[in-house]
Formats: sequence, C-alpha cells, structure tokens
Amino acid sequence: MAFFDKISAAAKQAGDKANTAIEIGKLNMKIKSENASIEQFKAQIGDLLWAQYKEGKVTDPQVIALCESIAAANGTIEELEAKINGLKADNAAPAQPVERHCPQCGAVIADDARFCNSCGVRLDNPEE
Repeated sequence: MAFFDKISAAAKQAGDKANTAIEIGKLNMKIKSENASIEQFKAQIGDLLWAQYKEGKVTDPQVIALCESIAAANGTIEELEAKINGLKADNAAPAQPVERHCPQCGAVIADDARFCNSCGVRLDNPEE
C-alpha cells in the first residue's frame, strides 16, 4: 500500500503545482491588464498637458521643456513628410522621352529609323 500512497501523494503534489501555475498565470494577466490601464492614464495625462501647453496654460518648466521637444519633433516630422511628398511627386511626373540623334549631323531621328532624314547617313539600329 505504501507504493500507492506515494503515487497518490505525487499526483496530489503535481495537481497542486499545476493549480498554482494556473493561478500565477491569472494573476500575471491581471497585472498586465492593470499596467495597460496605467499606460492609458499616462497617455491621457500627456494629452491633457499638451492641450494646456498649446493654450498657454502650462507654467511648469519641465513640462514646458518636454512640450517644446514634442513641438520640435512635430516640426521635423512635417519637414520629412514634405520631402516624401516631393519625392513622390518627382516620381509621379512622366519621364521625358529620350530623343535619338544622328551621329553625323545631330538631327533628331525616329527610334526605328534606319537612315537619317536630314543627311541620309545609315544608322546602326540596336534592335536588329
């Protein structure tokens, strides 16, 4: 019987450890949820202070310095977005066709021309 008592005790101990692990997991989830709430509250405090700063109601020098840093970062973001928009506009513009010129007289010739219309020189056609 001692053998079965040992197995029973080991099973009970394993069950207790599993229940403890589950309870710890639940508590960790609650802690994570509370930390998320704290972060939301901090963000709301920041939004409130930012609105007060923009209205000129903030007097604390540390808060003013942080708000000025945010304003400077916003300015940098605006400049970078303007550069992005400029690059997009440059790429959106249609490419100018490259004109082909006669190597003899310099006249503009058609892409598929075999002879220059101006001087009559035979042209090398790279597509042949």
